[in-house]
Amino acid sequence: MFARSTEDNAELVHSYQQYRLYCVSAHYFRSKETMQEILRTCDAVVSGSTALHILLPELGTGWTPVDMDVYVPQRMSVLMLRHLKVEGYTPVAEKVQHTHGYRYSDVLRVLVVSNSYCKIDVIVSRTPAAISPIFQFHSTALMNFISADTIFCCYPKLTLHYVSMANAGPLYFGAANLGMRDAMWKYHCRGFRYVSCMVSHNYNSICKTKARSVTDSGMLWATLQVDSPKSHTTVEMFRQFGIMDVQWILGGMVCDLQCAFSRPNVEVVEEQS
Repeated sequence: MFARSTEDNAELVHSYQQYRLYCVSAHYFRSKETMQEILRTCDAVVSGSTALHILLPELGTGWTPVDMDVYVPQRMSVLMLRHLKVEGYTPVAEKVQHTHGYRYSDVLRVLVVSNSYCKIDVIVSRTPAAISPIFQFHSTALMNFISADTIFCCYPKLTLHYVSMANAGPLYFGAANLGMRDAMWKYHCRGFRYVSCMVSHNYNSICKTKARSVTDSGMLWATLQVDSPKSHTTVEMFRQFGIMDVQWILGGMVCDLQCAFSRPNVEVVEEQS
């Protein structure tokens, strides 16, 4: 009885995730399948406010993203732009990195494309992994991403409770401008409560000075495919991007110590073949 109930609930969750993905993708593309195929062929992911909006329950989420952020490795950026051109998008601008909070980042460039109705920011990673800049976001609440068939959340015990930590990297090493503070204020107005690392320990969250990995137990991920194999692991999922792992440290002042500082870091572990 319990097993059957669990299976039924899993199907409901998948159906709900598919519905949320459909609502978002239909705004930008001809179909959900079109977006998934573009992500798959370009080793790309959707992140930013769009991924967060899909991750959170629709009920109670009273805000809507104004554009979509697509992250792509440099080697696939030309192919990505070709796909978007077929979908009716044309380049309209290139954002200057240091004025948009990307100075301390693995972001190589940010291209803005539009079809006159919708806008997509194409964020090109300077590393082999499209996702490496995501771990340098200003807030842990935004450290989520959607691949062609999976949704990931890096700090679920915080994010799903509308709690976030600020990321020390941009604070200590980023551009000195109001962009980061404005962005954090935006998510505060969207219901997120910012807490210190010590307070986040109460949520059984992992300390900001501890090394994290996309394959560790602190990650939450859910496949968007109902018929995916049960043996599907995070290692297998990231191998399709040509990488084995991404490891990161948020960094900042070490908890319970007065003068110790941990430098933020992101490293991509490539597959050697």
